[in-house]
Amino acid sequence: MQNLLKKVSVFICGLLMFNSYSQEKHNCTVVDNENSGVYIGECKNGLAHGDGVFEYMNGKYIFQGKFKKGLKHGEGQLFSVIDGNKKLVKEGLWKKNKYVGIKSKQQKASYKVLKRINIERYSVRHVGDGNKVKFVFMQNGNRNIVQNLTMVGDSGTMFTSAYNQSLNEGFENVTFPFKCEVTYTTLNKLKYQTLTVRFEVLIMDPGIWEITLNN
Repeated sequence: MQNLLKKVSVFICGLLMFNSYSQEKHNCTVVDNENSGVYIGECKNGLAHGDGVFEYMNGKYIFQGKFKKGLKHGEGQLFSVIDGNKKLVKEGLWKKNKYVGIKSKQQKASYKVLKRINIERYSVRHVGDGNKVKFVFMQNGNRNIVQNLTMVGDSGTMFTSAYNQSLNEGFENVTFPFKCEVTYTTLNKLKYQTLTVRFEVLIMDPGIWEITLNN
């Protein structure tokens, strides 16, 4: 009897924890006038924003992919669910909740790296609407304090701003397509050699872009 009571108690505690966790993860809205459901994923201002999964309330479909301001927007996959088994129905791009087709491999690139010297890896990300290009310098997972930094762009004005105890440097009020070249010196990862770094990029699409350079 005591063992049974212990098992029941553990089950109830687990159920309460699961419900609490579910409420926390689902406290985010997907804007869809035609379908209701449950969302798990990234949020911003109470709306689905970023990577997430939306399970339709009828239990027949699941969407997995990108969201923006509560709408399915970007790359994603739509699955049907039959007897608990998922089957891919559509894959490609969504725009404001509407499926617009498969992403073409021939689709025009939004940026092109023209030069890369002494850079271990880099990322070029579109992070919002606007006309700004900002650079973040990293090494070994931390902010890299670079030396002799030179930045040349074909439009816009340079800026330096403090944010989250690190510096974002770049150009604002730029005109796209935008081309810029960044050069600087830094110690290598083992701190025994000085590297001269050069990075040149051409960005075609307008927006706010964040470029991270890792040495």
